[in-house]
Amino acid sequence: MIKTNNKGITLIEILIGIVITSIIMGAMLTSYNVVNGSYSQVIDKASIGNSTRAFSEMLLRDIRMAGYKYFDDNLITTTGDEVDVPILIKKETSGRCCDTLTTVYGDFDRNLVDDDRYIRYKIQYSFEPNPDENGVFQIFKSKQKWNNVEKEWVSSAEDRDTYINEIVTDYVSDIEIVAKDNLGNVINPPPSLTNANRDKLYSIYTVEIFLTYRSKKNFYKSNKTRTIVSLYDSERNLEEDDKFLRESIILTAFTRNLEAFR
Repeated sequence: MIKTNNKGITLIEILIGIVITSIIMGAMLTSYNVVNGSYSQVIDKASIGNSTRAFSEMLLRDIRMAGYKYFDDNLITTTGDEVDVPILIKKETSGRCCDTLTTVYGDFDRNLVDDDRYIRYKIQYSFEPNPDENGVFQIFKSKQKWNNVEKEWVSSAEDRDTYINEIVTDYVSDIEIVAKDNLGNVINPPPSLTNANRDKLYSIYTVEIFLTYRSKKNFYKSNKTRTIVSLYDSERNLEEDDKFLRESIILTAFTRNLEAFR
């Protein structure tokens, strides 16, 4: 007689296999969550870095251009009875985001003749609270061209060089803009046509920007009070108790064209 081995898997062996498989799957899921969480943090941090870099380059370029005009450009732009100035900084009086900036500079069109060749642009940066998120702001940029016939700043859909209130960056916690003279002293308040520092309108040597972004999603696992100290105004210190990441950078732009704009 030939004997055959018909033994199968017992219930205990099946249960042991299920337990071992569950342990392995649990370990894999935990590892995935850790990796996925780390990946999301890296993406959020990279997103802040990209937003900061692009907006910073735009802002620095406009400040450096402020006051620029061609040698024989005698175009005069006025707002009401006042002559426009190359750089105008308005501090946020509520103590929180954000300072606003207006710059004016000239350009040149070789296809036109005589005084029509000269062009003047006005750049304005403003802000509004993000309608979908509390505590962060959207930054808008406007670019207008001077109409020397109508004597006003204009923007039109037909002119691709001009636009009004386009969002250039989002999730900003604060923008602090500071004017300094050639000795590095803060000009406070920033010069305007109506304040005590009017005589320093063309004496701004550098402009410092303290820019703080916030992550779109929770970054940390638990709430913790984190403080970002303002450059020069303690009332603008950011002290938040949440899970968001906030990163700040300091930018310095040299104003090289203001004297030519007088």
